[in-house]
Amino acid sequence: MGYSITRRNALLLGGGAMGASLLMPGLSFPTARAATPGTVTYALSAYPPNLRPFEYSGAASRTAKLMMFRGLLSFSESGTIQSELAESWELPDPRTYIFKLRANATFQNGAPVTADDVKASFDFIRAEKSTAYLRQAFQSVDTIEVIDPKTVRIVLKQPTPAFLNLLAGQNAPIVHAQQMDNPDAMIGAGPFTLESSEKGVSLVFKARKDFYKPGLPKTETIRLVVYADDSLRVAALNAGDVDIIEYVPWQSMASLAQTPGIEVQSSLGLYMYVVFNMKQGPFTDPRVRRAVAHAVKREDIVQAAFLGNGKVLDGVPLPETSPFRVEELDHLWPYDPDRAKALLKEAGAENLQATLLSTSTYGFHKDIAEIMQQHLAAVGMNIKLSLPEWGVRISQGNEGRYHLAINGGAPELGDPDDLTALFGSGSNSYRRSFGLSDPALDDLLNRGRHESDQEKRVQIYTDLQKAVAETVPVTFLNYRLQAYAMRETVKDFKALPDFLLNQSGMAFETVHIG
Repeated sequence: MGYSITRRNALLLGGGAMGASLLMPGLSFPTARAATPGTVTYALSAYPPNLRPFEYSGAASRTAKLMMFRGLLSFSESGTIQSELAESWELPDPRTYIFKLRANATFQNGAPVTADDVKASFDFIRAEKSTAYLRQAFQSVDTIEVIDPKTVRIVLKQPTPAFLNLLAGQNAPIVHAQQMDNPDAMIGAGPFTLESSEKGVSLVFKARKDFYKPGLPKTETIRLVVYADDSLRVAALNAGDVDIIEYVPWQSMASLAQTPGIEVQSSLGLYMYVVFNMKQGPFTDPRVRRAVAHAVKREDIVQAAFLGNGKVLDGVPLPETSPFRVEELDHLWPYDPDRAKALLKEAGAENLQATLLSTSTYGFHKDIAEIMQQHLAAVGMNIKLSLPEWGVRISQGNEGRYHLAINGGAPELGDPDDLTALFGSGSNSYRRSFGLSDPALDDLLNRGRHESDQEKRVQIYTDLQKAVAETVPVTFLNYRLQAYAMRETVKDFKALPDFLLNQSGMAFETVHIG
């Protein structure tokens, strides 16, 4: 076409998405026209790999799934636990939870939400061959008893302080018990139904008239349109083709925040990290994993990939205000290339060759991979990059087709039990290291999950951080600022705080154009 990347981006940002299309006829991307009565148009960063309610497949999928699915509980705008399909709950003892369901809660097919549906959903999650993201966490459940059509009793094997947090997250939705055989066709109780979709391009959701919250949703249609290119998302927002964009590019945050008619909402609760293939390849040796952890200069990642919009993370991600945070364990893997070389020599891996899996869909994932490639080369590792699109990247991660890989994530619970999803053994997920199985870590995680005494619990998670420093089941890189941007006509969209940011799709039940 005769245009460099820099020239192309300049055209897009200067002339809007439609103008760019005219200037460059070969450029193809979706157009949405945001100014449609009763419609909110949202720019997704990637097309959802799937809409299976119990699997984790990235933030874009989560946004779409939150249109369709709801759980017993949810998190409020301030991050506190609130009722959702359960109108109330009680704990007659530390192991027992009794949930009373909303009388008017129905699924998208009109069927009432019942205790049988709750039992079927949670039994599906905890089944032996389940691929649910929370399968391991739900092994804490001892029995699920249907008391009456709107009351269910859940008894845990032992006290679990973070159990309610688990149910308030978005990985434990309730689905219709009569349609459980196909994960791609499960029916939820969310505020919208999927009206149509064009693979790779868009999904259109229509508001339900029988949603259990009176007066919601506030808009008739939510249109999710994929703009995988960062510059296209910004251009579409500026041109009025979309109302809201996710994953605001870091180079655009300041300019969008200063643009009249645009609002930016951001949070620093998300982080980047590295997972390893622990079944085969060079990273089965913890010394080699520790070498990677010491070889990475995290300051370079914050500056180059995020333009300074982040913070170094070379320990375990715990909020600064968390009672489980131990200051002397904040920096488990400081930048030390000499130490990295010594560990590689000790492991007999001086001429290591490996594939680093990332993705071309998100520029910051790709940038981190390229920076790490340089850092690891400096200590003697020959690293080849693999940069497929997001859906393929997830598949390769779930199947263990990599040696080490870049991931982004966030806590789900607001409790250190979040670490079980990263350090615990269980079903393979691209979010954790492939083949990870460490009985010592599992023991600490299990004890921490079920310990009710706060002082003892703090000591358990202190011991866990020390163990992680040595075994390096994953290594963390940095916190990142992440933002949504929207036009001033968007009303009642509220990004959830800190670690809950990627669950902000909950806001679509209240968002509207005004």
